[in-house]
Amino acid sequence: MVPKMDAEMPAEAQNIYASTPFKFIIDGKPLYIHAALVSRNSKPLGRLINGPMAEAQQGFAVIDDVDEGTFVRFIQWAYNGYYDAAKHENDPMLRSPSTRSEKAAEEPLEIEAPVSEVWEEQPVLAQEPLPQPDQDDWNAFGRARKSSKMSERDSYASLSAHDQKSTMRSLGQDLKESFIKRKEAVRNHSISPTQPRENQALEEDYTEVFLSHARLYVFADKYDIQPLKTLALEELQAMLKIFNLHLERTGDIIALLRFVYANTGEPDGGVEDMRAMLTHYIGFEMDTLMKDDGFRDLMIEDGGALLGDFMTMVGKRIR
Repeated sequence: MVPKMDAEMPAEAQNIYASTPFKFIIDGKPLYIHAALVSRNSKPLGRLINGPMAEAQQGFAVIDDVDEGTFVRFIQWAYNGYYDAAKHENDPMLRSPSTRSEKAAEEPLEIEAPVSEVWEEQPVLAQEPLPQPDQDDWNAFGRARKSSKMSERDSYASLSAHDQKSTMRSLGQDLKESFIKRKEAVRNHSISPTQPRENQALEEDYTEVFLSHARLYVFADKYDIQPLKTLALEELQAMLKIFNLHLERTGDIIALLRFVYANTGEPDGGVEDMRAMLTHYIGFEMDTLMKDDGFRDLMIEDGGALLGDFMTMVGKRIR
């Protein structure tokens, strides 16, 4: 049932709950969210349900470029200010003696309640808009002006093989420290921030955990939901901070990199935020990643976009 209005409920929340729930068809399934809440968070989606297009007239919209899990997380975030990532899976090909079954209870729960009930359970709405990130904040992850890209790459390429290896060793620790210490612009302001779970055994496959954040980031970017885009980026970074990268689990990172580089582009003026964060990460995990043939192949795929971003980041730090 729709939440009951009362005098203590903020006017904005009353307006949202008074609006008609709009139906989105995702992966063939109906998912509902109050129309005013959609418009509050996304202008493109707001125009879809309130404008002169057929979707507004028929009362539902079919969206083919997003999966059900991603849209459910968008709904969860829209009402509550946070979302739950996907759960890790167990790889039957790997078994590790370090498995700690006693910690299974610490895993974040997947959303299992019918989505049509999400807005019926009187969810909590953030009464204050989330802070917007500083547009220059991602400089710590290697964003650089296009005009200086070549000189930054050249500064690294001009070093001898011995010096390159030595430089990467010293940079590795610096990159890891700065990655871990980076301040979060949105995540710390979430109403109930979820805590990522550290992987504990080789058979724990975190591919879907990583991709749940990356898919939400791409969705939020396309539909102009900046606070959610930043939150998804910071949630992924928080997970990578505590992820124990083993050679057996490099595929989890490769799948993430492949998705991101297939679904994001390079903006004017520098490296795209998600790409910049990930090149920062691989900078201090390079020794492990380079042992995987799949990663080496990925570095030169599609004209070497990943390699170019990585060398730009390294060159900038050398300078």
